[in-house]
Amino acid sequence: MKRSAEDAAKTRVALLEAALMSFEEKGWRGATFERVAERAGVTRGAVHHHFRSKSELLTEALEWGWSEYGNRLFAQEAALSTAEHRLNALLRDFVTLLRSDERFRALASTTVLVAPQALDDSSRKHEALDEWRDQIAVSLRGHAALPVPPETVAGLVLVLIQGFTLAAVTRPNDLPQPEHLDAAIAALVKGLLS
Repeated sequence: MKRSAEDAAKTRVALLEAALMSFEEKGWRGATFERVAERAGVTRGAVHHHFRSKSELLTEALEWGWSEYGNRLFAQEAALSTAEHRLNALLRDFVTLLRSDERFRALASTTVLVAPQALDDSSRKHEALDEWRDQIAVSLRGHAALPVPPETVAGLVLVLIQGFTLAAVTRPNDLPQPEHLDAAIAALVKGLLS
C-alpha cells in the first residue's frame, strides 16, 4: 500500500520530535536510529528512508524545532501593539516554554549539549539566529526612544535568549521563577529600550 505525502510528512515530524527527545535523554551516542524509531512508533527503515545519517537527523531536528517554536513565538508577539509589549511577550513566552514544554526543553538541551559535540558546521545555526535577530529588529522599528539601532537591541535580545537556553539546561533554577517572571522580564525590557 502506497503512503500519501501527508502520511510521510507526519512520519517525518514524528521522527524529528522523537530525535529531539532521544538526543536529550541519551546524548549523541545513545540516540540511535533504533531508539528514535522506537520512540516515534515506526520502523528503523522509516528513519533511514527520511535521513541518511544521524548528523542529518540532528541538524534537521534542530532546524525544525527552532523554526517551529520561532513561528509560534513571533506570531503571538506580532499581534501586540508596542515594541515593549512585543519584547515582553517574546521573552516571557520563551522562558515559560523552557520551564513547561518538554519538547522545547529537549530542543534547548540538544542545542546546548549534543549539537556542539556532534556537528562541525554551525553556519546553518547562525542563519537561524540571524532570522530571529531580523524578526526582533523589525518588531522594534518605530520605537522612538531606542538609544541604539534596532539591530543592536535585537542582538542583545538574542544574547538573553541564548543565556536563558543555556540556563534552562545547566542551571534551571536560575531562570526567573513563575511568580517573578513578569516583573523580571519587564525590568529587562525596560533596560533594553531605555
